[in-house]
Amino acid sequence: MAAACAGGAGTAAPTGWTPATPEPSVVAGPVTVNASIPAPLPTIDPATRLPGGAWSLPPLPAGVPFTGHLLVTDRGNLRLVEIDAEGNATWSFPRPDDAEGHRYAAWDDAYYGVDGKTIFANSDPTSTVIAIDMATKSVKWHIGTPNKPGSGTNGFSGPDDSVQGLDGVVWFADIKNCRAVRVSGDDGRFLSQIGDGKCAHKPPSRFSAPNGAFPTANGDVVVTEINGQWIDRVAPDGTVRWAFRSPTQYPSDAMALSDGTVLVADYVQPGQLLRLAPDGKVLWKFDDGGKLKSPSSATVIASNRIALSDDFNDRILIVDPTTSQVVREYRTASGSPFKWIDCVDYRPD
Repeated sequence: MAAACAGGAGTAAPTGWTPATPEPSVVAGPVTVNASIPAPLPTIDPATRLPGGAWSLPPLPAGVPFTGHLLVTDRGNLRLVEIDAEGNATWSFPRPDDAEGHRYAAWDDAYYGVDGKTIFANSDPTSTVIAIDMATKSVKWHIGTPNKPGSGTNGFSGPDDSVQGLDGVVWFADIKNCRAVRVSGDDGRFLSQIGDGKCAHKPPSRFSAPNGAFPTANGDVVVTEINGQWIDRVAPDGTVRWAFRSPTQYPSDAMALSDGTVLVADYVQPGQLLRLAPDGKVLWKFDDGGKLKSPSSATVIASNRIALSDDFNDRILIVDPTTSQVVREYRTASGSPFKWIDCVDYRPD
């Protein structure tokens, strides 16, 4: 998640990425959509590693916050840190002696790759995106010139939410260039973009300050636009499956769940977390009694667990959406306090 911006320009590129399988046209609310909602995914990897993919996992027992690990973007402490269900730190980046790693801080967001061995992180302050090898805690590749915002195929301005799809391609929103970018997960090589760099809501050719581009299991991408509060789902051939104005003030990091609904945070104070139908109808809302301070991201852990980053309360909340109760709160990693959490992601192992 990054702040709203206007202006900027990017280099035009093909709007499509791979052929899409035609599906029947249906109507959802005020917009015409060109595909039916995908069926729930089987509970297998790597699909469950996608943000939102764990919605298909079985419910967890009462009192169990999660199994596996959470990846926390601890922006105020210039670190990425992984925790287990007891709040123990199990991994962190960068190493104290790693000048290369430190060069790209502070990070806005970080997400596990579909192999569970790579992390993709973006930094709005340094205008870069990096891939991290978890085993060695080393930078595998980086794109963008640190501290030099740019455009085109080698420069970015306000990169946000670098997320890998099942095809290995990494998507991220380039906020000030008003586009969503696709790069190779292997080496960061620029592949294509959607959005011509002109900031307006006209998907798939234009987006207005997009702050999220989340791939789905069927190859679509869900784009969040700050200006106008739009959420759009675009197919691989560039077809807009649906687009709606979300009932948020500042939509942040919308992602598709495995049943075709959408999870989105509202980055305001007091904030909220919403699950929405493809026509924008509110299916579920969580606001912790008005206590949330600019929550920027959430990720699904199981069908009855969602992890939410409550950014300026310096905490991660584990919420049961079936009861809207907080199962557990995390404020530290092995006793080291969080400071300005900007993202949370999940891996089931």
